[in-house]
Amino acid sequence: MKGISKLSLAIAVAGYGMSAVAAVEDPGHVRWNGIDIIPQLKTDIGYDDNVFREGSGALKKKGSSFYSIDPSVEFKAQTGLSTYAVTLAAKDMNFNSQSEANYTDYGILGDIHQEFNSRNRLDVDWDYGVYHDAGSTVDGVNDKNAPEFVRKKAGFVYGFGSMEAMARVDLFGSINKQDYEKTRGVREGLNRETKEYGATFYYRLMPKTNALFEVKQRDLSYDRKLTDANNNGKSPGYDITSYLVGLSWDATAKTTGYAKIGRRYRETDLRDTNNQKIDKEGYTGWEVGVSYMPVDHSVIQLSTVRDYGLEYDNPQDDTFTKGTTTTLAWNHDWTSRIGTNVSYSYTDEEVQSALATNNKDRKVKTFGMSVDWKVRRFVTLSLGYQNTDRDESLKPGSTADNDSYRRNVYTLSAELAI
Repeated sequence: MKGISKLSLAIAVAGYGMSAVAAVEDPGHVRWNGIDIIPQLKTDIGYDDNVFREGSGALKKKGSSFYSIDPSVEFKAQTGLSTYAVTLAAKDMNFNSQSEANYTDYGILGDIHQEFNSRNRLDVDWDYGVYHDAGSTVDGVNDKNAPEFVRKKAGFVYGFGSMEAMARVDLFGSINKQDYEKTRGVREGLNRETKEYGATFYYRLMPKTNALFEVKQRDLSYDRKLTDANNNGKSPGYDITSYLVGLSWDATAKTTGYAKIGRRYRETDLRDTNNQKIDKEGYTGWEVGVSYMPVDHSVIQLSTVRDYGLEYDNPQDDTFTKGTTTTLAWNHDWTSRIGTNVSYSYTDEEVQSALATNNKDRKVKTFGMSVDWKVRRFVTLSLGYQNTDRDESLKPGSTADNDSYRRNVYTLSAELAI
């Protein structure tokens, strides 16, 4: 873990959990015509005591042992300060006693960092592939296959102004589309799309501390035509406009981070049951990410976000979320070969209908831990555990499903590189 000091890595670890920190630290590569080729293979075996993530009904607590194989190969090139990378990746997941939940994901991912000069830079990333909503089903006990979708995702950040200048600006934009496959002529989930664009203005207060002001627009939408009299032919969608102020800092070798807080405004074109325009809603939101390294082999990360979002656990629903997710993670290397990772995440949110009424409250607690053994430079073994406790309470008169459940996953992993 020596040398980790960038917030981007720290917050990525906090967000992605145990699998992100068990990677081979120095995978090595093959050099070909100026391109580094980096093949890797990750394998998991374990036990999942709630494959379908159900707390009631016929699929409640259906457990199974499992194994997965995740090969990938990255092609990477560098010219000066500019880097270019393309990764081919796949994941084959198999449940021994719940075979209908098996799936295979595959995709191509790209990442470009282009330094035009000291005042102009561009970052571009994309992801195109076939993926599945693991833990969900197409149609309950009638079709226990995981819903399949094609992801088309791309984003950019263009920075203008020297990183050492008193003022600079980042312009950014992204799009993420999920188009679901059809089974017997019916979509396995609702097609959905997220679009975002905006700008962040930085003003240097101290050599390693910047004040910032951010304005961004995010559009959340589902591809489903409503049929009620007041909204016939319209699709569910939220438009979120955010105005945030805050700080970004890299004050010492031990601490780096950012903190943004402000107002988010939600609007929708739909009309309520009385055929009245749904009121614009103001909402205090924030985005915080902090990384602290007390020593060079230990890092503590905290991230918290308060925002709106699309429903992420039920692909057939056209609902929206409004709430806060906070993650705390600690990654520590006890020796040059042995490390541990502990993380805890807590989500407290409302699940809203397309008409902006609160259907239910949801609280999700996730605890994870792993022990990693770097057997060789190119081999890492990990023993991991994850517990999820999801509690939902319906509002009076709500017809939404109660999707509360508990789940434990035990995993032994091996990651190999050349």
